[in-house]
Amino acid sequence: MRKSYAAWMLLLFSFCLLPGLAMAAPAQAQDQLKLMVEGKSVDADVPPVIDQGRTLVPVRVVAEQLGATVTWDDVSRSATIVRGQTTLELTLDRKAARKNGKDVQLDTAPKVHNGRMLLPLRFVSESLGLTVGWEEATRTVIVNSPLTVSVNGSGLAAASTVYVIDGTAFVPVDALANSFGLKDWVNKQTIHQTRTIDSVRVAPLDEMRDLLGVDAQWDQKNSRITFTRDTNFTGVEVDGEKVSIKTTNRVTPASFTLEGPHRIVMDFPQTHLSSKMQNGLDSSYQGIAYQASAANDSDDRETTQNNRVNDQAAEMPSWLSGIEENNDSEDVAVDALSQVTAASVPVASDAKPPLVTTIRYSQYQPDVVRVVVELSQKSNYDLSQQEDGVSVTLKPAPRKTGYLIVIDAGHGGHDNGASGVAGNKEKDYNLAVANKVVKLLSQYKEFQVVATRSTDVYLTLQQRVEIANNMGADLFLSVHANSFTPTSRGTETFYYNANSEAFARLVHSYLVKATGFPDRTVQIQPFYVIKNTKMPATLTETGFLTNEIENKQLMSPAFQDKIAQALATAIREYYLQNQ
Repeated sequence: MRKSYAAWMLLLFSFCLLPGLAMAAPAQAQDQLKLMVEGKSVDADVPPVIDQGRTLVPVRVVAEQLGATVTWDDVSRSATIVRGQTTLELTLDRKAARKNGKDVQLDTAPKVHNGRMLLPLRFVSESLGLTVGWEEATRTVIVNSPLTVSVNGSGLAAASTVYVIDGTAFVPVDALANSFGLKDWVNKQTIHQTRTIDSVRVAPLDEMRDLLGVDAQWDQKNSRITFTRDTNFTGVEVDGEKVSIKTTNRVTPASFTLEGPHRIVMDFPQTHLSSKMQNGLDSSYQGIAYQASAANDSDDRETTQNNRVNDQAAEMPSWLSGIEENNDSEDVAVDALSQVTAASVPVASDAKPPLVTTIRYSQYQPDVVRVVVELSQKSNYDLSQQEDGVSVTLKPAPRKTGYLIVIDAGHGGHDNGASGVAGNKEKDYNLAVANKVVKLLSQYKEFQVVATRSTDVYLTLQQRVEIANNMGADLFLSVHANSFTPTSRGTETFYYNANSEAFARLVHSYLVKATGFPDRTVQIQPFYVIKNTKMPATLTETGFLTNEIENKQLMSPAFQDKIAQALATAIREYYLQNQ
């Protein structure tokens, strides 16, 4: 180091003698710009500056603080930086540089300011194998040797950069929380010393250790931080439409649904089977699940085996099973067919029929427990994290019991739809009429009527379509009101698919008669809710909220009753015509 420093002083002296070195500073000045290397603040004789969004620092910082040697070529006006096995060549005012003999392009060129050569810190540091971060709040550039982070022996799956600030290791909050299945819970907690570096939230190692309830060790000699926590899956409890997954620590799984049969799949990270649950595994079917209802006769066993094969194909990743899987999970199986064993937890069948038919579990990956809840029908669900596991609240879709009609009140919640000339909102008109239609149709015992929304809530277009398609609806009607210019008037009805034309024309004939508004005819349009529903579907635009005459009538409860009666009558007539 003494020899390198002497070389640097000679280099600095030569710089001072170079003509033309007192150039103007880069466009963006260095007001209050700070530099921290290996956890300690650095006071450079020439402060760092920012040029084109990149921090430039004096050569002296590179030589002294980063442990590199720097030589200067006066003829080529270039600096050569060597650290370990890495050699960098940078030239004043040129973005073209070289790393270990290969050409690279810089975002900003080296500059000269106040007689000192300034180099792009991030490029130099990262090229030399160092970690670099920018904290906007304090305008501080942070550089330190890289620290590896492991969780229960495995590296973090997400960004895991660790920064050292004033001797304290700051670790990535979200990556750590997610690795332990605690991201949602951590987001609700107060972290007192959180900082944001390179747009990533970090916090002191000790605070994250206590918050997550894990063991954490910082091996400074080997630049390594390890986090460990032993979480076991201990069992399940079922109470009607509520399933409790028991674990020894708080953890939230990644989850998705599959069909054939309907089931909810949950993967618990950094979790292992307890000895009790291991004893329940049936090792004769490695990596293949079975249903709790299987009987002992050969026919039932054959059926069960077929179900296992189907489950295997559905739950293994597409590259392994040869089929595609439509979910957002990252199902990764390592030698899954030979190493994953599974068992079932039988569920008492006191319900008629029970919603939950079987619960299966396995050590799907070395650090992932998979729990599969099989259902007798399609069901939505909510996950709620508990101190001792996860509560799964099931929301089964209504069973189809008759001629199923879905009535859709357009917009809702934060989506107001069009605005009326009196300040009224389309979503309110849509909901009022839709609820009246539902009430009118519900008097017919052969009808099963479902509303996509009966209150002021927001649903996506996809959710509206899924309600109708998943239930196997027979008809779909979406209620809307129109908007355009103040002089625009009239009633129009839309359909898209050929099987919807007759329904749309019948609805329109009743609707125009009820409104008395100008007839804007029946039209074909690819509106999402009528394009993607599988049954006859139509979307009505009763009138224009932007027209003073029509808006006044649309706001009238008596007029809304009249519209609802017309729509209900049209639906009833269509049903009778097609039976």
